[in-house]
Amino acid sequence: MLPQERQKQILTRLQSRGQVLVQDLVRELTVSEDTIRRDLKDLAQSGLLKKVHGGAVLLSSVPYSHRERLSLNREAKRKLANIAAELVQSNMLIFVDGATTTLELPAALEDLPLSKITFVTHSPVMAQRLSELGFAEIILLGGKLIKDLLITAGLDSIKQAEQFRPDLSIISAHGISVPAGATVESWEDALVIAGQEKLGYEASHMVLPTEKISYIVTDASTSECLGFQNKGVTVLHQVRPT
Repeated sequence: MLPQERQKQILTRLQSRGQVLVQDLVRELTVSEDTIRRDLKDLAQSGLLKKVHGGAVLLSSVPYSHRERLSLNREAKRKLANIAAELVQSNMLIFVDGATTTLELPAALEDLPLSKITFVTHSPVMAQRLSELGFAEIILLGGKLIKDLLITAGLDSIKQAEQFRPDLSIISAHGISVPAGATVESWEDALVIAGQEKLGYEASHMVLPTEKISYIVTDASTSECLGFQNKGVTVLHQVRPT
């Protein structure tokens, strides 16, 4: 892998996670620690990140706004959403979250020959986008609005969600690894959308065990997905070679 491509992947991971660790990058990019440290030094000198002990962080401590996250890796998100859309069938009850990747799902469903699908979501933005689909019935969970994420949360939202048993839950993970599973919470049958930068990374959020994941939609390579396949997870959309 050329240094330019490797550094681009480091920045993608940094934008997604908010911080990166040298040891994680060594494992994920299969290069030496010295190589990663040189990359981080070059990126810091270019004003693209801030080096810290053991890794690097974003220059700003302020998280990306929802609008900014929407524009990150937009084309990749659309491609992943298009693959996820292929698993949606008429007459399903589907939970879908409000992550910026899953927000591309309504557009992916627009031209498919579907009828009467009930969507449950905690995202007002997702509800608005789904409302443009003639076949969609929408249940918006209430609760406290988290302004940075534009989703509802809290006990009210949880109690409402517990009333439903979706045929499929479509969620976008903050990070996902074989030992930990997906760093999100969902129901029994889950489709997890995870870009390559999120595989092998465990975020500090609630965990969905790997054995509860039915599908992973990703743009990671075949070799990066073998661990999940060995656990019986169906992996879709492997666009890069091993």
